[in-house]
Amino acid sequence: MPLHVRIVIVISIALLVVNATLLIINVGATIDSHAQYARSYEIKRSLSTFQSVITAAESGQRGYLLTGQTGYLEPYYVAMRSWRSELERLRTLTADNAARQKDIADLESFTAAAISRLKATISRSPQPGPNGTADVAGTEQATATMDRVRGIVDRMMAEEDARIEAQRREVLRDLLVAGGLALLTTVVTVAVLIGLNKLLRKYVRDRETAENAMLQANQALNEQVEQRTAELTELSQHLIRVSEEEKARLARELHDTLGSNLTAINMDLNWIQRRLPEGVREVKERLQRALKMLGETVELKHEVIEGLRPSHLDNLGLAFAMRSHCREFTRRTGLPCELDVQEDFDDLDPAWSIAFYRIAQESLTNIAKHAQASKVRIVLAREDGGVRLRIIDDGVGVAEEALSKPKSHGVVGMRERMRQMGGRFQIRKPEEGTGTIVEAFIPATNAAALSA
Repeated sequence: MPLHVRIVIVISIALLVVNATLLIINVGATIDSHAQYARSYEIKRSLSTFQSVITAAESGQRGYLLTGQTGYLEPYYVAMRSWRSELERLRTLTADNAARQKDIADLESFTAAAISRLKATISRSPQPGPNGTADVAGTEQATATMDRVRGIVDRMMAEEDARIEAQRREVLRDLLVAGGLALLTTVVTVAVLIGLNKLLRKYVRDRETAENAMLQANQALNEQVEQRTAELTELSQHLIRVSEEEKARLARELHDTLGSNLTAINMDLNWIQRRLPEGVREVKERLQRALKMLGETVELKHEVIEGLRPSHLDNLGLAFAMRSHCREFTRRTGLPCELDVQEDFDDLDPAWSIAFYRIAQESLTNIAKHAQASKVRIVLAREDGGVRLRIIDDGVGVAEEALSKPKSHGVVGMRERMRQMGGRFQIRKPEEGTGTIVEAFIPATNAAALSA
């Protein structure tokens, strides 16, 4: 082999080694950044869960004082038992951050004070309900303390967002530098290899050269298509995550602002009703209609909040949330909805729970709109390989071409949720009869990755 050919081969190998080294360095930095991202997102998720817990306690107390129904105290008692464990989780996640430890200590102090005041208002309200007596002053003090707790949580969430953004910029800068160097070495390597190829393959005919060029172009096009597909998949999954976070934020804001105002209006109207003289019958009738409309508004607010972010899912688990949604579906549509769930699934990862719930929610919506079914059956079961959800109806079925339409956003959203969880999703016809089966499955092997 001629000396100049050997030199070209050595240079090519050296460039490939440099390129591989840069790739290894870049992958290591990416793994480290991913760990930081995961930690920050875990802190945000724990903060969100903690806020949901204390909000549930406050909602339970308000519901009990307004209606006198002890059923509203169930989420309150659940929150009383679990808020400290959520704080301990946050304390563990931020063990190396002194400022965060101080924030968590403040959260613990203010939350304990707020919970104590909520408990005191319940004990000082022996006859709650629309016509009873409620500790308004104590409730306002508890709400003020809860506002301080929410303020600390919102600030910590904002700081975590800022930290994530700073990490993102740093990773982007590193990727640009590493990518530029890798691109440079790749270009040089390709140039050297092309030169070597010309030296060794001068006798190749023009047609073979054209075929090789076409093959390279096709390969580049395939890589570009794969890259664009991966980017679109990541974008879709990001939009799903952002959508869930935005729905949760809107639900919290509606609960905190509109809930407080409606509670105050209800108390004032009841106060006026108790003090009206007997002779003003027309005024009393109008006031009664106003109270009835206010009650309907409170129920509408609850339905809107539950549609944005089901509180049952966060506080009472997936099985309870599914049962509640099935009952509401039957009430609205008149279609019987049978739910087959043999356990509570309280240990299920929250990301799994919201994915299964949203798929069931979207499927029931599609059934009500298009299926012309007479009954619906939902099966949620744990299998050896993971957890499986099936939604079965006896309607007219769905055509294959309808599933591939660009405007089938509901189907695309359900499929992307399962892809985000590392699971599988399919829509198929039953083996016998008419109807549709929507099936989602998440393998148990993804549990560790999702909880990281």
